[in-house]
This record gives sequence, C-alpha cells and structure tokens, in this order.
Amino acid sequence: MASISDALNEALRHHREGALGHAEVIYRRILDVAPAEGDTLNLLAVLCLQTGRAEEALDLAGHATRANPAAAAFHVTRADAAAALGRPALEADCLEQALALNPPAPQAAGWQRRRGRALAAAGDASAAVRTLKAAAALAPDDIDILDDLAVTLTRAGLTDEAETAFAEILRRQPGHAGATRNLASLWLNQAGDHLSAGHLSASQGSAAQASSGHRATIAATLARRAVELDPNRREGWARLGLALMALNQPEPAADALRRALALPGMADETAEILINLGFLETRLGRFDAAAAALDQADAQEPGRAEVLNHRGVLLHAQGRLPEAADVLARATATAPDDHRPLTNLATVLKDLGDDDGAEALYLKALALAPGEPAVHWQRSLARLLAGDLATGWQEYEWRHQTGQMPPPDPSLTVLPEWRGPDPTATAGTRLLVHAEQGHGDTLQFARYAALMAGAADRLGLAHVGLMVQPALARLMALSLPGVTVMPPGASVSAADWDARVPLMSLPHRLGTTLETIPAQCPYLTPPPVEGWRTRLAQAVPPGMRAVGLVWGGDPRPDDPVSALIDRRRSVPLAVLAPLAAADDVRFVSLQKGAPAAQAATAPFPLLDWTDELRDFADTAALVACLDLVITVDTAVAHLAGALGRPVWVLSRTDGCWRWLRDRADSPWYPTLRLYRQESWGDWSATARQVAIDLVAKPRP
Repeated sequence: MASISDALNEALRHHREGALGHAEVIYRRILDVAPAEGDTLNLLAVLCLQTGRAEEALDLAGHATRANPAAAAFHVTRADAAAALGRPALEADCLEQALALNPPAPQAAGWQRRRGRALAAAGDASAAVRTLKAAAALAPDDIDILDDLAVTLTRAGLTDEAETAFAEILRRQPGHAGATRNLASLWLNQAGDHLSAGHLSASQGSAAQASSGHRATIAATLARRAVELDPNRREGWARLGLALMALNQPEPAADALRRALALPGMADETAEILINLGFLETRLGRFDAAAAALDQADAQEPGRAEVLNHRGVLLHAQGRLPEAADVLARATATAPDDHRPLTNLATVLKDLGDDDGAEALYLKALALAPGEPAVHWQRSLARLLAGDLATGWQEYEWRHQTGQMPPPDPSLTVLPEWRGPDPTATAGTRLLVHAEQGHGDTLQFARYAALMAGAADRLGLAHVGLMVQPALARLMALSLPGVTVMPPGASVSAADWDARVPLMSLPHRLGTTLETIPAQCPYLTPPPVEGWRTRLAQAVPPGMRAVGLVWGGDPRPDDPVSALIDRRRSVPLAVLAPLAAADDVRFVSLQKGAPAAQAATAPFPLLDWTDELRDFADTAALVACLDLVITVDTAVAHLAGALGRPVWVLSRTDGCWRWLRDRADSPWYPTLRLYRQESWGDWSATARQVAIDLVAKPRP
C-alpha cells in the first residue's frame, strides 16, 4: 500500500471530485492501518455527514479530537455532527473547544456567531447574548452577526438593547429585510404585552387606571412605528387596530383593521380582524357595515362563538332584542366558559324586562371572570334599574376600570380617595368632591355635596368643596351654601384638600337605598328671574302656558357609545308635532347644540332665546319661570327637577338606570313624570300620549 500520506491525498482527491464511495474505501483502509490518524478520522466524519450518517460522523469526529485535541477544525466537524443531530448544547461545547485554541479573528468571529446561535437554540439566552457580543466585537462590521445578536437579545427579553441593535443595522443598511421584519415584530410584541397588561381589577386605584391607559398609548405608538417601518405586514395593522380599540378610538381603529384586511393572511387571522371590525362598526352606528363584516367572518369560520357574540351585540344595538337573545344564547352554548356572551345576553334580558334572568347570567359571568370590569359595570346598571341600589352602587365603583370613562383631572391624583365616613378619624377632613361624567349626572348628584356639608361633623369633615364642569360652576356657587365651588380652571393643591371623591361614588359611600334617596327639592337656586318673567309676560298671551322644550341630547361624536345612546334618546322635533294640539301653550326652546337647528322648521310656534343662555345658571333662570318643561332624557330634565319645576321626560325603551323599572314617577325628583317609549326607535305613540296629557292638563 502507498504511504498514508499518499493514500490520504488520493482519498481527498476523490472526495473533492464527488467520488465519495472511492474516498470512503481509502479512508477506511488508512484507519485499518492507523486507527488514530486524526486527519483521516476527521475527513471520514465529514464524508459521513455528507451522506446522512450524523451519528457515525459524531463518533469519528470524537476520535479525531482525542487523537489531536489541538486541531480546531476537528472540534468544528464534531460541532457539525452535533448540529445535524439536533444537539445544540453539544454543538456549543464543541465550538467552545475550537475557540479555546485561539483561531484567527475572522474565523473566531464566525465560530462565536455559530456558538451563540447554538446556545440560543439550547435555551441558554444569556450565554448566547454574551457569545454573540464577543463575535460582534471581533467583526464589528458584520451585519449578519449584529442581526443574530439583535434577535437573541429580543428572545432574552433585552428589548432596549435589541431595538438599538436593529436600528444600527438599518442605519448601516436601510431596508435590511431581516432587521425590518424583526424590529417591527419587536414593537408589535411589545404592543401586545402592553395591551394584555391593560386589564385591571377593581381594587386598583386611579394610578393603575392611568397606567392602563398609558400602556394602551404605548401599544398604539409601537404598532404605528411597526406599520411605518413595514407597511405591508398584516399583523402590524391588526395590532394597531387593537391598540386603538383599547384607547376607545373606534374610527381610526376601524381604518387600521381595513388596512389589515387588504393584505394577505391566514383565514383565522382574517376572521379575527373581521370580528373586531364588526364590533367597531356597531359602536360607530354603521350597522350595515357591521353586518357585512360579521357575515364575512362567519363565512371564514362558520358557527364561531365570537361571531355569534358580536352579531348579538349588533342586533341589540338595532333594537332587535328577541333575535339578539336567540343569537347570544347560541353563543353561550358554543362557548360556555366565555363570560362575554353571557354578559351581553344578560344585558339583552335586562332590556327585555327580565331582571331575574339578567342577574342570574351576570352572576354566572362573574363566576367565570370575577375581575372583569365590564361585567361588574353592566351588572351595576341592571341592579340600579331594578331598584337594588345597594348592589348597584357597589358594582358601579368598577366604572373607571372599563375604559369608557374619562380619566380624572391629573391634578386630582395628588389627593387620596375618600372611602366614606371614618368613626376613628380625629381631625376633620377637607374633602373635594369632583364631577366625573355628564352635566346631567352632576346636576342629579350635586345634592350630595350640600348634604355632606350639612352633616360635616357627623361625617368627620371639616370642609366640603365641589369641582364641576365650567357650564355648571356659577349655578352651583349660587345653590349650595356651605360648599366651596371651585372656579373653572382652578388648580387643586394638597395644601388645600386632604382627600377627594368622585361625585357619583357618594351614594355608595353614604349607603343610599331606594328608601333613603335624598329627594328634597328644590336644591338648586337660579339667579334673579325678573327679566325672564317680564319677557315671558310680553311674549306669552294671558291665559296661555309657557312650556319649555328639549328634543335632543348631546350627540358626543367623539364618544361613540354615548353617541349611540343619544341617537336612541333624542327625538326629531317634527315627531313632536302632535303637541300643537294644546292650543293654550306657547313653547319655549331650551335646546342647545346641533339639534337646535331644527327649531327653524318647528311644527308649532316656538320662542327661541337660547342664544342668550350662556350656561346652566342662565337656563335655570328661564326654567324657573316656565309652567312645565318637556324634555328628552338630558341635562335639562335634571335641571328642572332640581329646581322643583314640573318636568315631563321622554325616556327611551332601554331607559337609563336612574329612572328605575316601570315607574311613571321618580324618587329623585318629586315633580318629574316619565313617558316611556313603547317600541324601539318609534316615538310616535309617546308623542301622542304627551299631547293628550298636555291638552288635558289645566293651567296651574
């Protein structure tokens, strides 16, 4: 036989030419003669790898490294075999032995990169990061190493460092496909983390609530950056839509979801996007578009519970209550462990008048999701409507966790929240009560500020202040003796106040029940009324009644949920034409805002001085001079009731909780009378009844 050197050269020639069978025969003949010949062992290991025999290759490479442990290439071959066998930890160990032999920097950089990838695959992220950083130090201009490092940093949870690394890659090579995709993914994953962390429990306070909104804002920012970086990625637009949904921005959220639908993706992704789009279109009052989106989602995944759930919500919004109940019952049967269709079905049953059935489903939903704010919130409205005020007020405390309420003025957060009378308190508390929702809510519950000021000693209070909307400040200052009404724009200082409390938390903190509602009216005092009395005497003939009229609420276009409610509570002025039958009445417009434009085509003579009504104090002075106010369920109803004036309120079919169930009167306002809508969306019968009673009502 030729010398081992000659034989090895011949085998290597065959190997390079692809004659692997001839090469293997010669390699094995050499090993028969010299079983510890390192080069031959290594080359035969390489050949075995090329022919799919990784286990044999690993064994041969092991023999090679033992024969010549100083040959770095042998350790690398063994690493190749370990990689082929899916053993990344062993691969990393082999490469570590090769690197310990101090190879040249370019070679070392490549092996470090590979070892870092192997460590990452083995689950040792921290070691992988250290190794890839070493590789980047050896080859600082190698973008591929930097890309691997950035990806590994992301997997290790070191997102700030990962973001810096991806940004550096894109600085050096704009449009780098991997870095673009991965940086967008990083931002989208962060956005998802912020969104998933946004669910709060009722025990969390305003700081946590603000943090939730902050997380949603961050999520939207990250998702927007992702779509700007990679606009052709469906996931980015879908995640942006979800973030904007969490921020209660349905219009831009719907736009983002439509952009997502225009990009290719899997069927289950498409269905999810369509479901969310259907929900948003429902909230925006675009019912045909909502139905179309949900139809498409159902075509993608027939019978999916989420589609049934959102279709039930859509039918509810359209006033198709029996159909909504049927669809939501199917949704609960399809997904019995999902609290959402249970909650929505409970709300439909509430609007159908089934208080017991609604309560049973709310409790079932809470058993599944005891910390879900939306369930507690919906249950609160149902219990208040049913007259169970104790439970209702307690559940109403969840309102600020729903994401549907505006956050408190930031200046208020310096004050701790007052939780109710404290018998152990030794020093009087300086308490600031602050408005939180609409003008009508403030008008209804402002009575509690005066009540607390009158019982300050018993409640452990030294002083009571009230912060309200600017349009109410003057009226409240005139009306509530013993209460300091904050001027509009005034700042809140911890030096002036010891604690704060949301106005609508006071019934709960003070234990108000149906029997103990503070119904003493009037509790509001208008400014001087002589001027309005004179003008009315001049404009309204003797023997005729002056009746104020409000036919529309505040549309609130920036708040889609409130806008939908306003569409149901407002009445086109033309629908009130039957009121013209009361020929001894002169109507006086009290309507402000966009609906006031209908006054120009009123179906009866209408006095209109609303341009002179600058705030609620001005309106109160005029209302105090009227014989009656007829209004939809808006702030003027509360104003008239709080002034002790006769007021008739037109209440929609799914009436507000404060008017209770099936009552024509109100325990909140002795002079108030309710006219309930008989059919969803149809005010004609209600208008006729009001007209009949108006004709029959004698002048006081």
